[in-house]
Amino acid sequence: MRPLLFTSGRSFSGKSSMCAGIGKLLLENGYKVGYLKSVCTLPEKLGSCYIDEDVRYIINILKLKDKPEDICPLIFTDQVYDKALSGKMKSSLGDFMDKISAAYKKVSAGKDIVLVESARNITYGSFAGISAKDICVSIGAKAILIMKYGDDLVDKASHFTQHFEDYFGGIIINMATNEDKERIDGLVLPYFKKTNINILGVVYTDKVLSSISIRDMAKHIEGEVLCAEENIDELVESFMVGAMGHEMALRFFRSKPDKVVITGGDRADVQLAALETNTKCVVLTGNFQPSTIVISRAEELGVPMVLVRHDTLTTIGKLNELLGRSNLHELKKLDKLIEIAREHIDLDKIIAIAKSK
Repeated sequence: MRPLLFTSGRSFSGKSSMCAGIGKLLLENGYKVGYLKSVCTLPEKLGSCYIDEDVRYIINILKLKDKPEDICPLIFTDQVYDKALSGKMKSSLGDFMDKISAAYKKVSAGKDIVLVESARNITYGSFAGISAKDICVSIGAKAILIMKYGDDLVDKASHFTQHFEDYFGGIIINMATNEDKERIDGLVLPYFKKTNINILGVVYTDKVLSSISIRDMAKHIEGEVLCAEENIDELVESFMVGAMGHEMALRFFRSKPDKVVITGGDRADVQLAALETNTKCVVLTGNFQPSTIVISRAEELGVPMVLVRHDTLTTIGKLNELLGRSNLHELKKLDKLIEIAREHIDLDKIIAIAKSK
């Protein structure tokens, strides 16, 4: 079978999640599945090598026995990107694709199908000859586009379909909302059918998948957990900013459950108001230590408080980066991901693309 390369028009569109969910379904159907993260841009150390964070979990999810350095052959951090751009790399740009092609040969040995994940987006690495299309051409893969639903979806899908030419496989529409369903069913899907653009599934937003754990949130905003550490694996779905008086804060915070409240570390009144409502975590900005009264109350309620050095505006910006990201290592998310893939992805179509010449 041909390898399938999962790519997207922009970062954090769900490539890793789709590889994990579809790969799991293929395993259930008796296929021997391989996986390759062709270009790793956010590496962390695993033993003696570096791999992207999600790769570590996909290795476990798909029960892969290949060497991590073969699954994640090319580390392309921002620093490496700039070095390659400046011409200061010791190796030539052609060596990058050689690494990817060699790794593919290794991970594809003994497999029925290999799922390849591209870097951040379709065009990333074009100057170095390692864009999504470059990889398709090199290893003969078909491209599966994971596209977040938006008003410009049809324009982008039409453009990228032409971009990949014979290497285009199909599109999975991801992160659509229920409010979009009527337009998708009535206009978008009929247009794609009329123009022979292969749609492999439509996946709607899910609260579990769009949530994040307090642990991941604290790590991303470089925060220190001050109390209730036993609850930092809880998932949170929304953020609220507290910058008003106690009474108004109470009314405001009661409007949303299972939230994170972000407020200045010196605002004890807002912090206590948050703790009186259904709050899962309080983020304290400005590097102000909270009072012992607030800490004691949070500990009593089991609500983690996270101290960050950033101001409130910077913290909100960092948290917005996390929205919609589906980290794979929470078991609740993995179960939901497989359920969604089973219900909303046309696996038969995907297998047919892999079998195509």
